[in-house]
Amino acid sequence: MKIMKFITLTLALIAVLLGGPVFAEDFQEGLDAANKGDFKTAYEKWEPLAKRGNGLAQFNLGLMYDKGEGVKRDYKKAAKWYKFSAKKGIASAQFNLAGLYSKGKGLRQSFKRAVMWYVRSAKQGNVSAQLNLGLMYDMGEGVTPDYKRAIKWYRLAAKQNNAQAQFNLGQLYESGERVAQDIKRAVKWYRLSANNGNASAQLKLGTVLEKGWGVAKNHKKAIKWYKLAAAQGNETAQFNLAYMHSRGIGVKQNYREAVKWYRLSAGQGNVIAQFNLGLFYSEGRGVLQSYSKAATWFRLSAKQGDSEAQYRLGMMYEQGDGVEKDLEKAVKLYRFAADQGHAMAQGNLGWMYINGHGVEEDLDEAAKWYRRSDESRKTKSYQMEGAFTSLR
Repeated sequence: MKIMKFITLTLALIAVLLGGPVFAEDFQEGLDAANKGDFKTAYEKWEPLAKRGNGLAQFNLGLMYDKGEGVKRDYKKAAKWYKFSAKKGIASAQFNLAGLYSKGKGLRQSFKRAVMWYVRSAKQGNVSAQLNLGLMYDMGEGVTPDYKRAIKWYRLAAKQNNAQAQFNLGQLYESGERVAQDIKRAVKWYRLSANNGNASAQLKLGTVLEKGWGVAKNHKKAIKWYKLAAAQGNETAQFNLAYMHSRGIGVKQNYREAVKWYRLSAGQGNVIAQFNLGLFYSEGRGVLQSYSKAATWFRLSAKQGDSEAQYRLGMMYEQGDGVEKDLEKAVKLYRFAADQGHAMAQGNLGWMYINGHGVEEDLDEAAKWYRRSDESRKTKSYQMEGAFTSLR
């Protein structure tokens, strides 16, 4: 739930809304105190106004209880003051009250009531309420899914330059699952969202430019958008930048730059980035060759279930490259990969059973794994995969 800031208005407007210059002065003094972090004074100024029925002061008191500023956080009291304010037509209070209903904080969760208050706020032009209504009609929370209405609310928010609404529109038009597919329209919304700083839209725009989906291929522009998304910490954009630098796509091939971006992506848990770093360290690509560091990255990828990383780490334990030789660990890793249909791991597991390496010698078990390896080779292709997946 997005929490609004304390409502700020000009003194002239405050006087009109509060009913006189004295009340306006008290409200402003409370606001000045809150902005300085003096919430005790703010509360003392706003509480009498709120009790007299002033919607602006009621909203600000609700916000204090909502955020726990100057008072102990209390969602029930926040809901109480928001409700008073919302009924007086304060759009921010209506929005925040809807959020409490949606989350079930301070009152019983009710998506229907959330929708009701979002509608009231959205009709007054609250852009966040418009976005959230779009989401609720999109997902069918509190309402029957209605993609025309979802688009209507997304559009209203998007026209107010809401980057998330623009991105969501792009997704709807790209998928074509709920509306007529229109790639050009999707790209238009992605571009608007990307220009407004949405990292997911920047990634998507980079992808469509790299692939040529609905636009002419342009690897240099794709890299520009990936960099913007990557700078915001987008894991996939970081991976894609690494891949393009490693292959020289749209840029001069640069393994060191690839390593830099793979490291950032891998640090966020990207399993293939972790594998590729292991590969780079094992081959000395863009870094000094280090089997121990290769093993570290393969291990992280293997723990996430990557069969190729499990297979390669198994070989390192079998041969003692970068790790202490441990045939039992090698067998364990080969088995993890083999159970996922990895042909080379299945073959190596068969070899371990033939020779009794890390397991008791068992020719029947060896034959079983060799047979599976042969079947896997026939049914699976180990061609090099494309961008956004893996170097292998």
